[in-house]
Amino acid sequence: MSDTGKVRTSSAIQEPKDPMLKRKLDNASPAEEADIRGVASKETENYDTPDLILTSNERVIRKGNASIKLGKDRNSNRFSGAGGKGQSHCAAIDIVAGTLGHNASSRDRKGNKLYADPNFVLDSARIYVSQKADIDGYFRLKKPKGAGSTSSVTPRSGIAIKADNIRVIGRENIRLITRTDSINSQGGELSNADKSGYGIDLIAMNDPEDLQPMVKGENLKDCLNALLQVVENIGTILDNFISYQQSFNRAVQNHTHMSPFYGTETAPDFKQTMMAGVENSINVALNCQVPMIADIPLTTVAVVNDYLDNSGVAGDKYILSLYNRTN
Repeated sequence: MSDTGKVRTSSAIQEPKDPMLKRKLDNASPAEEADIRGVASKETENYDTPDLILTSNERVIRKGNASIKLGKDRNSNRFSGAGGKGQSHCAAIDIVAGTLGHNASSRDRKGNKLYADPNFVLDSARIYVSQKADIDGYFRLKKPKGAGSTSSVTPRSGIAIKADNIRVIGRENIRLITRTDSINSQGGELSNADKSGYGIDLIAMNDPEDLQPMVKGENLKDCLNALLQVVENIGTILDNFISYQQSFNRAVQNHTHMSPFYGTETAPDFKQTMMAGVENSINVALNCQVPMIADIPLTTVAVVNDYLDNSGVAGDKYILSLYNRTN
């Protein structure tokens, strides 16, 4: 309560536009104001509820600004949607909480009664079920390349859920499953020639431009294990090469020539070749062979244990989800 005893207003309480109701609130006691505003979920004057514009074939169940409407497919005025075009097989159920959202009002500032058609942009929360609809177009969804989207000439039955936040909760599990039938709701055959339209797209920011395929975890594990095996094989090959090269280097390091004097063997080049050979052998051993023998196997085992192995208890870095799968 404020210092004046009135109900404190905030962004959660929008003042009515109806001038008569505003005067009534201004002159009300705290208790009367609470009743007018519907504190404790009491019955209240629906100052935030515009009247719905209904067609002759629509029936509605309504309480306050929440409604369930049965009729034909339409997303806006009476001429919109499949129903507005006079098409058949286009029954629809429209469940809305908050027609016109934060703009909702029963009257304008001049006291005139306000009426509203469905508004798939402004209405606060909606579950829309239609036998035939351009569901992507109605909700202004940008369409990925390829099959799977609707249009005014390729409508489909559809269910759309829209709100500020949506939570789908399963006490045990949730499954998203596609392509259960061979014929769609419009009687069209679902071909196996192009399966790109039967998948599941996860699109943030209504931007499908950079839509990419998901990675399948087990296949990724197989790929990474194969790459690790390649790394190990390269290590073995390189170790063999170093051994062969070291043998050759020692031969060069200790080599002698035949003297032109009586064919005797000369002494090795102790000053340059032999010293360079010794230094090279030490460097190769310390900087190549030892790390290859010690580090590569340990690193490979660590990668497998941390990211790819679930034979025991999966660690925090294990790349496969313990719960979620996709095909």
